[in-house]
Amino acid sequence: MTARPSAWAAGLQLRCPQCGKGEVFQGYLKFRDTCRACGADFKAADAGDGPAVFVILIVGAIVAPLLIVLQYGLDLPGWLALTLTLLAAVVLCLALLPPFKSVLFAFQWKHKAREATSDDIE
Repeated sequence: MTARPSAWAAGLQLRCPQCGKGEVFQGYLKFRDTCRACGADFKAADAGDGPAVFVILIVGAIVAPLLIVLQYGLDLPGWLALTLTLLAAVVLCLALLPPFKSVLFAFQWKHKAREATSDDIE
């Protein structure tokens, strides 16, 4: 039996949290049904809104100071500073969403987290 990869390693590499080999996504943000390498079932995979929240907070913390530096530090026209900042925000969001979604899914997998149902109520 092989050891499971760490949730961080599997998530950041966009790999299966079970084996660390197969890809977790079949598209940009769509999870595969199963892992091609080990057959792990990803049908219940759902990272929810968590990845988007983390990405928004991180990107906001980067682009807000960037806007200030571009507009006041470099004295760029407002429209240019705003355009560059908006472009940076879009690129950062698109780049960060897949790894964040994959990492959160890997942690859910590791801790066997699932959606609560009425069966869970005593």
